[in-house]
Amino acid sequence: MSGPTENASPKTSDSRNRIVGVIYSALSELNLQLPKGDQVEQSLSAVLFGAGGRLDSLALANFIVIAETKLEESLGFQIDLTQDDPFSPGTGHFQTVQSLVSYISGLVQQRFQIDWGMKCG
Repeated sequence: MSGPTENASPKTSDSRNRIVGVIYSALSELNLQLPKGDQVEQSLSAVLFGAGGRLDSLALANFIVIAETKLEESLGFQIDLTQDDPFSPGTGHFQTVQSLVSYISGLVQQRFQIDWGMKCG
């Protein structure tokens, strides 16, 4: 079975790698505020929120603000990480770093498709 980026175009892969870097940077900044035992590892499999999650609701709120700010700086447009039922136990995009990166990648892809359609239409 292929991994999430093996069949992706280089542009998609570059975008995904950039998003991973931004999320890891946001986690590093958040970890400065957290006690040693509560810090989140920089791993795609790291559980963020929910069962087994490292973040309580206050830490998650701080992480969202940090991540949204860093994403806007990196991508050049705002992303709202609180839309689309983000805290759902079964489908929420804050379950793991991987689920968050996948969610953001989808938003970025949608944004570029909309922008491209408006330029071509």
